Amino acid sequence: MKLGIFGRPIGHSRSPFLFSRLGRLLNKKMSYKAVEVKENDFAATAKRSRKEKWRGASVTIPFKREAARLADRLTPAARAIGAVNVLRFEVNSKISGHNTDADGLLDALKSAGVVMSGVHVLVFGAGGAARAAGYAVAKGGAKTVRFSNRTASTATECVRDLAPNFPRTSFSSGAPRNADIWINATPLGQNGNPDKSPAPKSLRAPGAAVDMVYGKKTAFQRHAERLGARTFDGTAMLVFQALRAYEFWDRPFGPRRRALLAATLIKELS
Repeated sequence: MKLGIFGRPIGHSRSPFLFSRLGRLLNKKMSYKAVEVKENDFAATAKRSRKEKWRGASVTIPFKREAARLADRLTPAARAIGAVNVLRFEVNSKISGHNTDADGLLDALKSAGVVMSGVHVLVFGAGGAARAAGYAVAKGGAKTVRFSNRTASTATECVRDLAPNFPRTSFSSGAPRNADIWINATPLGQNGNPDKSPAPKSLRAPGAAVDMVYGKKTAFQRHAERLGARTFDGTAMLVFQALRAYEFWDRPFGPRRRALLAATLIKELS
């Protein structure tokens, strides 16, 4: 099975290592190539990969919204979120787009014992990752979800697009407010970006703080820890969304096998 990942920059990605290990665990022959996509070349790159008989590809920043526009068919999650992190090349030359970031985050939170039902969630950011985070916690039963972003209009669009899918969750956007769960879905802390917390010092401690940045202790995590919150980096989410992506390309694992595979892969990445 030929797979890969599209992004820019892509050199820091752990996905090739992750899928190499997954192939061995499954005793499955697969290749997984990291492709740094040039500006304005995303659609052409995807179509070249399809012609080279790839089964599919992961998509990372800054192409998740463009991938959603490229796909001929979107899953309900991808359509609601408006961003695609997994493409599948169909035998009829069509491209299907899916979003596994949401279920990946939901899996990670559940595995860590984080309760989402009835809680208030504050999401920092308003891009594809933030949209997936909002979708995930609303699916998990959050009472309120608030998006806080430097560009207010983008946060408002998150509310507009997600709210119709979850009538029992109240969505809002604006300045940060106290919440039970914080989620950092901004570029802050990622390689090549400033390492500072997006959370104002005036906020009280959340019960849990989730950082989508993986493999490092960021200023956001340190800030939340000083307040006494449980903190999680993005490693578990990375693993679970990758497993969900593989299931989209091949066949479902089921909850028990997915959890066992995730535990092994998280240990190897940590």
